[in-house]
Amino acid sequence: MADSKETIKASFTAPTHRVVNGVQIDLTSEEADAILDEWTDNEHARQVDEDANGYKSKRAAEYPSIPDQLDDIYHNGIDAWKATIKVTKDKYPKP
Repeated sequence: MADSKETIKASFTAPTHRVVNGVQIDLTSEEADAILDEWTDNEHARQVDEDANGYKSKRAAEYPSIPDQLDDIYHNGIDAWKATIKVTKDKYPKP
């Protein structure tokens, strides 16, 4: 589950400067807050997306390769292949 924006923001260290044309320039507190807000929004969006879609990448990483799946179907039939795939689907269900 995605962290609250307050929790996320507290985990970041506020930037103190930026580099423009090779010159380090100190940030105002407003600029630093704006950057922190942007970082917080981006991280929160990433966490929300992971909550909604993370199961897809977890499943993909655990499924056998396509050639191995086709070999399984050829040697053991569709029902055995479905049983193999179901283990991963059950491990990482859709939210």
